[in-house]
Amino acid sequence: MPSYPQLTSRKIKYDSPSGFIHIGKYVPPFEKNDTGFGFKGVVIEDFDNGKLQCNICGEWFEQMAQHLNHKHNIKSPEYKKQFGLLLSTALKSKKMRLNQSEVMQKMRKGNKKNRMRFEKNNLFAGNRKGTIRAVEGKNKYGVCDLQIMQKVLELREELGKTPTLTQLKERYGGAFLFHLHKRYRSYVKYCYQIGLNPCYSNFNPKYSREYFIEKARGKTPSIRIFTINEFKALYKYFKGGINELREEVNKLLLIGN
Repeated sequence: MPSYPQLTSRKIKYDSPSGFIHIGKYVPPFEKNDTGFGFKGVVIEDFDNGKLQCNICGEWFEQMAQHLNHKHNIKSPEYKKQFGLLLSTALKSKKMRLNQSEVMQKMRKGNKKNRMRFEKNNLFAGNRKGTIRAVEGKNKYGVCDLQIMQKVLELREELGKTPTLTQLKERYGGAFLFHLHKRYRSYVKYCYQIGLNPCYSNFNPKYSREYFIEKARGKTPSIRIFTINEFKALYKYFKGGINELREEVNKLLLIGN
């Protein structure tokens, strides 16, 4: 089964002081913010000096909390929700995070009795029932809206036709289909939404009244000429089942004669 790519120390070109930014384990492509600065669910960190870009004004800082509070009058949790970041994401440079982590580790080892403990289902917990997952979490696994569309289009380009669900599963795994169905419900409707004509695999054929009539033409309509899946789908087009199909075929035979 295909696994999600594990990316570290990655960089991409960007309008930053060094011309590049860290993307770490994020999987591109990314959706741009409405403000014109940065991407949804991505912490923009310059590759050389480690400063972070404010998604509101585009300025660069080693740590964001003070800037957000004084210039934009917004708290860090509100900023993270607005731009699709996880509440547990630190708005500080990597250098500052590593220094603080080293200090905290020494404090924890030296004072085991008074360690800070988080209550169950606290605001910073990763999986909380009833909450919407941040875009940043989707970017880390390549399943945001833009990334899902790119995967479908890339496979279409390779195959020369719209990929079926079976082909998507073979390429990207069952988890990809889970996210696709959870977000868009119908793959057929999603194909139309992004301008593609859906294809149907043998596991999910395109049935219709004409399909069943054509298959029964020249034969005695009965259960035996249909597969189990066809027989189940038959009642969607013929409420009376085999009897109604038989009448429809007989009518066409009479017209033909």
